Amino acid sequence: MSTPRILIVFSSLFGANSSLGALAQSALTDAGAEVRIRRVREVALPSDVQPAAQNQPLADADDLAWADGFVFTSPSHTGLLSASIKAFIDEHHDAAVAGHYFNKTFTAMATAAFAHSGQERVVDDLNAVGASWGCILVPPSTASATMNKLDGNPYGLSFVLNHGQIPDPAIAREVLNEHLGRFAAITRAVAPLRGRDGASD
Repeated sequence: MSTPRILIVFSSLFGANSSLGALAQSALTDAGAEVRIRRVREVALPSDVQPAAQNQPLADADDLAWADGFVFTSPSHTGLLSASIKAFIDEHHDAAVAGHYFNKTFTAMATAAFAHSGQERVVDDLNAVGASWGCILVPPSTASATMNKLDGNPYGLSFVLNHGQIPDPAIAREVLNEHLGRFAAITRAVAPLRGRDGASD
């Protein structure tokens, strides 16, 4: 059985989405995936990027080509996804139009400082990117009681931060393990649809 290759892409100024990406990496590794975690270049407030958000290399076209599936996570900035994630997406538009990401899996995550401050909009916007790229969307849905321990957002996992940190790490790990375990299994199952173009060894 092939090992799914999953790329985590995050935008993070102050470290929350970097921490969330690390939790996601752990969950995916436990699910048997080969994982790369990458940050995007921060374009809006680059002077504010904290060391906790600079520990990973920058995502690039080679990472996107390598992956069988994508996990994108962004903070909510005034109810919108981060300008840095949007810039990264726009940089790879031509490859998407050429079909390079077709039939790869996609799931979205978001963070915000307050409840009801745009998380659903952010994951909806990210899901729209996955759909435009021809990816297979894997949302958490409302079919899982574990998902509803978090916030019940069926479109993508979202986290209301506590003083800039991921709240209740135990619940976060439980939710990530369940959702990303399923994501890894679906990614493994659909990778052969693409043949050798980006498929796992």
